[in-house]
Amino acid sequence: MPLGLDKKGFINFTLIIVANFFFFSNFSSFFLLPLYIKQLGGTEADIGFIMGSFGITSLGAIPFVTYLIDRYGRKPFMLFGALLMLVSSLLFLALSDLSKLIYLFRMLQGIGFAFFFTSAATSAADIVPISRRAQGLGIFGAFTILSYAIGPTLGEFILNRFGFEHFFIIASSFSIIAVILILFSSITQFEKSTERFGLGFFRLVVSKRYSLILLTNLLLAGGLGSVLNFISAFLKEKDIGVYNFFIVYALTVTFVRVFGGRASDVFGRKKVAAPSLIIFSISIAAIVFINSGLMAIVISFLFSFSYGMLYPVLTALVIDKARPDERGKAMGAYNACFSLGINFLAFPFGIIATNYGFNTMYLTSAFLVLISFLIFTLYYKD
Repeated sequence: MPLGLDKKGFINFTLIIVANFFFFSNFSSFFLLPLYIKQLGGTEADIGFIMGSFGITSLGAIPFVTYLIDRYGRKPFMLFGALLMLVSSLLFLALSDLSKLIYLFRMLQGIGFAFFFTSAATSAADIVPISRRAQGLGIFGAFTILSYAIGPTLGEFILNRFGFEHFFIIASSFSIIAVILILFSSITQFEKSTERFGLGFFRLVVSKRYSLILLTNLLLAGGLGSVLNFISAFLKEKDIGVYNFFIVYALTVTFVRVFGGRASDVFGRKKVAAPSLIIFSISIAAIVFINSGLMAIVISFLFSFSYGMLYPVLTALVIDKARPDERGKAMGAYNACFSLGINFLAFPFGIIATNYGFNTMYLTSAFLVLISFLIFTLYYKD
């Protein structure tokens, strides 16, 4: 069987990654939320604050989530996260203006995301043998990214034909499918944590074992967030279809993670991560030159290829260093830094875009990723 799994393990792995695909189809649909914010009269700064508010609860929930999944298992919390994402996405139907409720609904989505994704990623890591870990996590990540082709593309089509009410209903329906698939999945085997108070997460975050990887992931996620949170508004200003970017992004990252995910298992983590980081930085800087659909496609390919290589490498590095009873905490710390970068940096990026324009924002983001490349290359030892 693929990935060295038996039949039961393969079926369970498949159910989890497909459920993750549909959950993220719901999540990625909301990359188009900036268009709704604009329609309600919001500014680029409003986009940054509203999109970033997701990260407040997503990040805040992670220490609690990691304690629960290391102590009580993964499946119940995957189910809770998918149900919360479903309900919170439907709540956007109640909005008629840019009220404070939009922050509440976005923050509820953040809690759902923290529960589902941390549980699902840890469950996938539990199933895949260590010799195929980067490949298995690459496939898991590929299904995550493949959803980015479905959510924004289908969402843009629904918006143009039927409007935001139908958009919110269709986006929410993806989580219904995720819930059904989770119900059919099996409980994965894990080593139960004996920690009583859940403080191990904080000790892990500040430990020397993880600090360099987590910092690299934080800056990488900041670069990713500057693109995913603002690219729809940026391209609309230039009258370029958002689908040009997201379809290439989804297909490229999916291909790279499926067929290139094992590269670091074979050649070593650093030899894959370092060049990918510098290409990622260059691709973000190059966004300022987009002036046509073709340019959007070319730059999206560079951006997507480099990020597609980075996710399984950095994730595998974190799990490589984790003891069996702290995998949930390690994955949670990784996701917390990712959430901090992709969501919280949306606040300053939104302010920069409002006051100085999107080009300055993207050049600033590219510089931060360049810093992560230098730190990782100079100080990380395989």
